This record gives sequence, structure tokens and C-alpha cells, in this order.
Amino acid sequence: MQLNLEHYNVLLVLFSVAIAFLSCFTAVDLTDRMIRRPKGYLYLILTSSVLGIGMWSMHFTGMMAMRVGFPVSYDLPLLIFSLAVPVLASYMLFGMYNNPRTCNRAYLGFGGILFSGGMLIMHYSGVMAMRFSAVYEQSLSSVVWSILFSLIIPFVTASYSPAWLQKPYNMFSVKKIILVLILTASLTGTHYTAMSGASFVNAENGDYTGIIPMLSDSLLGVILGGDFVLIAALVVVLLYRDRQRVIFSARFNEQRYMALFEYSPDMVACIDPVSQKVISANPSLRETIGYSMEELLDYSSLLCTTEDESALRGAVERASAGESTKLELTLRTKEGRRLICSTTVFPLANEKHTAVYIVSEDITSLAEYQQQLILAKEEAESAVRMKSEFLATMSYEIRTPLNGIIGINQLLAEEIGDEEQLELLQLQSSSSQALLNVINDILDISRLEADAMQLYKEPFELPGLLAECMSLFEVIASDKELKFTLQVSPAIPEVLIGDCARIRQILVNLIGNAVKFTPAGEIRVTVEGDGAEDDIQTVQFRVTDTGIGIAPDKLQLLFQPFSQLDASHNRKYPGTGLGLAICKKLVELMEGEIWVESPPGGGAAFIFRISLQSLGLPSEQGTGCEEGTVTGMNSKAV
Repeated sequence: MQLNLEHYNVLLVLFSVAIAFLSCFTAVDLTDRMIRRPKGYLYLILTSSVLGIGMWSMHFTGMMAMRVGFPVSYDLPLLIFSLAVPVLASYMLFGMYNNPRTCNRAYLGFGGILFSGGMLIMHYSGVMAMRFSAVYEQSLSSVVWSILFSLIIPFVTASYSPAWLQKPYNMFSVKKIILVLILTASLTGTHYTAMSGASFVNAENGDYTGIIPMLSDSLLGVILGGDFVLIAALVVVLLYRDRQRVIFSARFNEQRYMALFEYSPDMVACIDPVSQKVISANPSLRETIGYSMEELLDYSSLLCTTEDESALRGAVERASAGESTKLELTLRTKEGRRLICSTTVFPLANEKHTAVYIVSEDITSLAEYQQQLILAKEEAESAVRMKSEFLATMSYEIRTPLNGIIGINQLLAEEIGDEEQLELLQLQSSSSQALLNVINDILDISRLEADAMQLYKEPFELPGLLAECMSLFEVIASDKELKFTLQVSPAIPEVLIGDCARIRQILVNLIGNAVKFTPAGEIRVTVEGDGAEDDIQTVQFRVTDTGIGIAPDKLQLLFQPFSQLDASHNRKYPGTGLGLAICKKLVELMEGEIWVESPPGGGAAFIFRISLQSLGLPSEQGTGCEEGTVTGMNSKAV
């Protein structure tokens, strides 16, 4: 007799599918818990027993659903063997999931293959355990199809990814339900495709006469019913524990929220955005403001200005739409004090209701302190401006009589012929000039700090300016036997528009420092173009020397007023320490930049870059100043 749909009890078939679904669901859920936190051997035995007994119960429930037309009994040893095989196969697979070293796709895929083999052994050994008065035959195609259905399981086990654990545990997640349905289809598909190719031919004498104990069909039904009750009870227990976990988590979150609400030092209020009334307020708000809960129902009465009231209402409306807002409000206490508060307004929504929370922090002391800092800063800046103005005024007052002294000194030097008196006059003249230079520096830095210096733009010839600056140090360079070199790029126009006097002042300061700090060697002045746009030419000046250089730990002292690398009273190189500070401020006033570099061979290189307006095209022959040549000067040591 070939089995077909008419030879099955449909209710028992559905019952077998339900057993398979519950078994797979329980096993998958227990495996999910086990992967998140490795378990012990008892947990492994429980999980493997649930899946193994469920598979076995599904199989023999499907066998009992067959209407073969003759009594069936079962060989008890084979029956026990068919039960032990799926339990052991499940234990082996779950052991791989429980071990971090084997919980990967290669091991789990191999474990799935072994599990499929155990499922097939369970099925066919269960069929072989049947004892009836008929001859059992199995078609080859049904065996192949049952093997193919069983091989779905290795693909499922090998699809495991640690990324699944990044999401929190969920007993009824979509991915888990899909896995359960696939496993259920694999188990039931393996059984019923195999049984679709089974046939039972009546034998003349099919009575069993052996000595092996047999199990009746009715007793097996009782055992299978007990298995179903056991698996169903386990599912109920898991559902109950998951429900308890959810309730505990909800209670804990509620207690945590209430603790934060009650004991928060910030002022917290919950508002209904529909009625615009305060639902609840924490003790910190009531104690700070001084109002009772009934008096706090209309929160707009706490605000000092209509602007704050309008801003808060707008923030509440945005929060009811799901947008949080930060703003600063001024609150009025019951005693009449004003509090400046940093306030955050944000929503808390669920499917049925939306509430708006207002969290405020009292920053009155901080705001007052910041205001005091602003006033102190303004006073300090005013004092600095007054000092600079005073120094500028005093510098003018001192420089005027000093110029008179220098002029009278020059007149006396022309009339007096006594060498001793002339020497004294020369000493007095050099001292006056040194004092005048100091006063000029102080005047310049004071005007720069007071923003009182203005630039005067006029056309000038760059080659003539460079030659003039270098000729000032011709005598000193000759005394030190220094090599004085000027190099100008031919691409730079000869005539530029800018503040010629301030550019000369920067160059004189930088070249003077190079001459001062270079006992022997070379001083090179290089002028290059650094790009041009329309009629604006960017010019880069570089003054390089082979002098004493600058220590790396002293670089931060450069370009600071009254700062010197050697601050001792008996220093070798005198000066006020204002030259580089003036250069920096002048360059910044021209919207340029200045910096210093340390060449590999020693010495120092000061570079500044400014933008000047071009007047005319560059000469084809350049400025007449090639490398190694200075206008009016020879390139050799002078």
C-alpha cells in the first residue's frame, strides 16, 4: 500500500507540526540565551533534550497519523535508540554554540551536517522499529528528498553571525521566528517526504514471534502526549520568565526615573502640551522657586518677561512635534528674586500620549561672574589704551626736547675745535641718538597697541628701497667683514604701492638684527613673488644670516614686546626688545604674516609676506639686482 494524503489523520499531522514548532522555538530561544552568556552542562542537557525529544515526538506522532489498516507495535530497544540519537546530536551542536572557540561558521556548519545525519538516523531507525504484518519498502527518490530537506539545517547553523548579538534580547524577534519556521519546515519536510515514498505490502504471516520486548501503539501515544505536555509546559515557563523579566525591567526603569526626578539638583517640570499645564514638578523646583504644586500649574507666571514666555511656549510647541530646544530663561521666585536658568525642553512620547519636560539649571552665580569678567576685561582694555595713549603723548613730549639737544650738540660740534671736547660731544650725540631710538620704538609700539597707527599708501621703487636699507649697514658690515648679498626676483614689478616707510622700518629692524647677531659670515636678503591676482602682488622678504642662531626653547619669546633672549644686565647685545614686536604688528597691520626659521647650517632666517598693489609690469631684465649683487655695492665682503 502506497501512502497518500487520504491515509493520514490530518489532526495528528497538524499535532506533529505543532510539536516540531514548539520544540524548535524552545531550542532557538535557549540557544540565544546560551550564546549571550555561556551556560553549564545541565543547561546543555536541557536544551538538547528539548530539541531531541521534540524531534522524536514529531516523528512518531507522524507515524501514528498513518492509517495502515493493520495493528502496529514497536521494538523497544530500537525505539530507545531512535530517541538517544537526536538528543546526542543536539547536545553536540549546542556544545559548539556554547564554546567561543567553536562558535563560528565552519564548526557550526559541520555540526549542522552531523545533526542532519542524526535526524535521518532517528527517522529510519524509528521506521525499522515498527512491527506489523506487512513488508516495508522505500523508494529511492523519497530518500534523496528527505536528505535534501535535512541539509537545510547546516545552512541555518552556518549562517550565525556575532552581529546578531548586538541587538538586545527579544524572545519574539522577527529573525528568531524566521529561524524557527525554517527549522520546523526542515524537520517536518524530512519526515513526510520520506514517508511519502514508503509502502507497506500485506504479508501472509506477519505475527511477531520474537523475544524482544514490544511497545504497543496506544502506549506510545501516551508517551508522545506526555512529551507534548512537557515541551508545552517548558514553553509556558519560558514565556512566564520573559514576562517577569520585562515587568522587572519596567519597574526598575520607573524607579530609576523617579529617583532621578525626585533627587535631581536641577529643576524639572513635566507639561501637558495640549492643556499647557504643569503635570508634575520635582522637589528641587518647588524648593527653589518657593511655589506649591497648585501654584505651579500655570508655568508662564514664573517668567519675568514676555520674551521669555514667548520663547518657552515656542520651545514647548517644538517639543510636542519631537524637537528639543536649549534656551536661557529668567525666572521669578515667590520671594521676588530673579534666577537666570539654562533650560532644556525635550519631548517624551509614546503611542498614546506626549509629554514635554523642562529641565532648568540655576546659573545665576555663573552669569554674574561672567558679567564681572566682562567688566574687568573692559576695564583692563581701557587701562591698556590709556597707558598706550599716555606713553604716546609722553614720547612726543620727551622726543621734542631731545631733538633740540641733538641739534644744539651738532651746532657745537661744528664750532668747537678742541678734540677732547669734540669727543665728549660725540659721546653725548651717540647717547642721545640711542635714547631717541628707544623713544621711537616705545612710541611705535604704543601707537600700534592703541590702534592709532595708520598706513599711508603711495608708489615706491622696490629696488631703491632695498638698496637704501642695505646701505645703512654698509659701514658696520665692512668693519665685521660680512658678505652682504641681495637677490630680487625679476618677476616682481619695480614700482609698487604701499607704505614705503613702514616696509623700510621692518627691513631695517630685521637687517639690523642680522648684522648685530652675526660676528662673521654672510647676510642674504631675498625678495620673491608669491603669487599675483589682478593688480595685487604678494611679496615675500627673507633675511638670512649665519649668526649665533636661536635656541628652540627661546622661539616663543620672539615677537613679544620687551622680550629678549638674553635678559641679563651685562648681556653682549644691547637693545629694548621691541624691534621684532613692532615688525610683527606692522606686518599684521598690512594683513601679512611673519615667522622665523632655523636653517640647517645655523643662523636664523626671518621671513615676512605682504600683499602690495602693482603699478606697472615687471622688467624683462629684472631690477638690475641679480644674485650676489647689490645696487651700488659689490657682492664681496665690504
